[in-house]
Amino acid sequence: MTSSDNVIHDDKPADNLPPADNADSSEVPFGETETPLLVVPRAMIGVERLAAHPGNVRRDLDLSPGFVESIAVNGVLVALRITPDGDGFRVIDGGRRLAAALKAGVTEVPYDLVSDRAGDEAGQYLDMINMNRHRNPLTPLEEAGALFAAREAGATKTRLRKAAGLTSATVNGALAAARLSDETRATVEGLGEQLSLDELAVLAEFDGDPDAIARLTVAASCGILEHEAELLRQARAEQAEHQRIRRDLEGAGFAITDILPANGQHLTMLCQDGDDLTPDSHAACPGRGVFFRSYDPLTPVHYCTSPGQYGHTFRYGDQSPPAAADGTAGTPAPDGGTPDPVDTDPSRRLVIQGNREWKAAAEVRKRWLATQLFGRRTVPREVAQFVARQLLTMPDPLRSGLGAAHSMVSFTEITGRGDRDWLEICDTAPASRLPLVMLGPIATAYEHAMTDGEGRNTWRTDRYSPCPRTEAGGYLRFLASIGYQLSGIEQAVADLTAYAGEAPADAPITGGPDQPGPDGPEGPGDGPDQPGAEPAIADGPDDGDIPADSADSGEHPADSQASA
Repeated sequence: MTSSDNVIHDDKPADNLPPADNADSSEVPFGETETPLLVVPRAMIGVERLAAHPGNVRRDLDLSPGFVESIAVNGVLVALRITPDGDGFRVIDGGRRLAAALKAGVTEVPYDLVSDRAGDEAGQYLDMINMNRHRNPLTPLEEAGALFAAREAGATKTRLRKAAGLTSATVNGALAAARLSDETRATVEGLGEQLSLDELAVLAEFDGDPDAIARLTVAASCGILEHEAELLRQARAEQAEHQRIRRDLEGAGFAITDILPANGQHLTMLCQDGDDLTPDSHAACPGRGVFFRSYDPLTPVHYCTSPGQYGHTFRYGDQSPPAAADGTAGTPAPDGGTPDPVDTDPSRRLVIQGNREWKAAAEVRKRWLATQLFGRRTVPREVAQFVARQLLTMPDPLRSGLGAAHSMVSFTEITGRGDRDWLEICDTAPASRLPLVMLGPIATAYEHAMTDGEGRNTWRTDRYSPCPRTEAGGYLRFLASIGYQLSGIEQAVADLTAYAGEAPADAPITGGPDQPGPDGPEGPGDGPDQPGAEPAIADGPDDGDIPADSADSGEHPADSQASA
């Protein structure tokens, strides 16, 4: 840049423009000769001398909190294009930056004066087009790279957070996203739409796992990235625990097989000298072994490879061999073992899948409540209506859980604060924020009824839940109306349809007058849950033994000032 780059060429008197500071005229060595280097400060003008263009074509200034905060912290970085207008100046380009500066209390902004546009109205509008047409903001990946480079150059995370208007979590995620592998980066760049910094951070968590990245990118296109990521996290944690259990069993001398061996028998069917066999009492038997059901890799199923050889008898006097997968007694599987019939039962597989997805959805939902809803400064208008309706109708989850909701551990997890903190907020918060305070115990009561104990059955049409599906559906529809992205299983409950795996059933669940459909009232029914509904999931053997946690092997970034 030359010293003339910041010189304003204008035919107006010099006193019509804000004075510039004295330039630094110190000489510095350069090569073999000494050349004076002039440091010319940016031309600044007081905001009181500027007027927004009366015909600004940008109708929505979108003065988001993040953008205003960025202006307050960093000042206006991109000069406003102005032209003389009476005793002051009219802003041709930069009206949004000016409005944000006024809101943030910034008193001076940089400017670029074009006096030849003073009487050229048409030229002013054409400038608005040309100044914005070719602006191309950084992609989230590029922004992550810039943050990483700034960090490497010595910027603290606090400085990054304040300068970029990001949360600490988003900054950490961006720094991780900047280190994505070339393969994952290519996958992201090949997507039809840009992922946010927070979404890139999720991919960074699973970088190096091509299958996981493939699943996540598909989920991102469907808007359920967090839900898929939670399923992957649970699967990873479960697999790690499964491997630990296997190592302990192998160290104790147990044979570990994929299925029940031929002629083997479950320990629960055997006894020794009239006493039921248990894993402890069978620990010294040479035939001891275990396998794991596909839906429950954390619970070893103990068996004996040859009960007759080692002196065991059947508890119930039934000496027949174990049943094979097709139900014929005594027929071993082709590979010599007996597979678990559960693996071939579609209804059982649906229960396993549904339980896993319902648990993952609950974790995502609670995080969203804590970080996205209860952290808001402004309260969505739907909150007051929902709270009023709930208190007037007192549905089952509130009748059973509202009184104790404030003292539950999940209350703090869901709302981000303890009940005492919320009591203090009641004394200082404006009236418009109080509905959000009142929502805390209500949301906690719902989450408790939908996920704890028998609440894990809420997604099912054939089992009892403390939170009937109609009431759970109303709660989920409310969350969706204020910005929460429902997963597939949550959408099925919200639509009052039976969940059928990847694609929920189309037919709505019908019931009596107290069981409204999706468009009906959200009040509770007096009868049993889902009267008249056809069970979508058939009970299979040991159906009640499926564990609920079974699984198979803040704020938004600040807007760019350059695009304002």
